Amino acid sequence: MSPAEVIEWPAWWEKSSYGYTAHLTRRDWAWEFLRRNPAFRHDLAKALERAEWLEHRTLLNIIASRVDLARWGVLFR
Repeated sequence: MSPAEVIEWPAWWEKSSYGYTAHLTRRDWAWEFLRRNPAFRHDLAKALERAEWLEHRTLLNIIASRVDLARWGVLFR
């Protein structure tokens, strides 16, 4: 199983899953909307399929990808 397959998102149907939103910044809100965007999710899946996993740690995954996600404001460097 790749690191991309073990990501667990909050249960969107449970109100208690969103208590953290009370203190989100504008950037955080942008991510909340972006990660739900079907077109972005499609592009991200494509990027992760082609990504080279350089290192995997508990809190941080370092990857290199040739897929350009810059139009979404997401950069891999």
